[in-house]
Amino acid sequence: MPSDGLAADITSLGARTSPGQPRVRRACVIRADLGQALEFSAASGRVRAMFPIAGGEARGIGWSARILPGGADFAVRLPDGTYEIEARYCLELEDGTPVMVTNAGRMFPQPDGSYAGRTRAMLEVPDGPHRTLGDAVYLGTALAEPGDENHVYIELWEAPV
Repeated sequence: MPSDGLAADITSLGARTSPGQPRVRRACVIRADLGQALEFSAASGRVRAMFPIAGGEARGIGWSARILPGGADFAVRLPDGTYEIEARYCLELEDGTPVMVTNAGRMFPQPDGSYAGRTRAMLEVPDGPHRTLGDAVYLGTALAEPGDENHVYIELWEAPV
């Protein structure tokens, strides 16, 4: 019978203790508004795609923001229809603080025509009241709904220490 996870922890490799399983909490939700996609076969046989990010909004714990136009999600479509993605875009928090978001991972085709993804994200912020946003470790979920070429929905999950 397959197990749901590895039974061993790092103590089986010689560590005196294990920090244990991290807990996660939803840190923010994002709606990225997309422009017209560009997709083409590259000389290397890969299919490249660029999904421009034209705007959107984000809501986090104690903050909200708008997505500034000008970012993009750069992707490679693999033979199985999966996309390797790396998105870079800027948020502007309600107090004017800029936040650079880099979110990379994979989007997997679903039977209903949607794409569901798993990502890792990094937020870069200036020193100041929002600095802790840049110190966190984020895992992400992403959803592109069938028939909606204009939006991608993202949830970032934080693993507080």
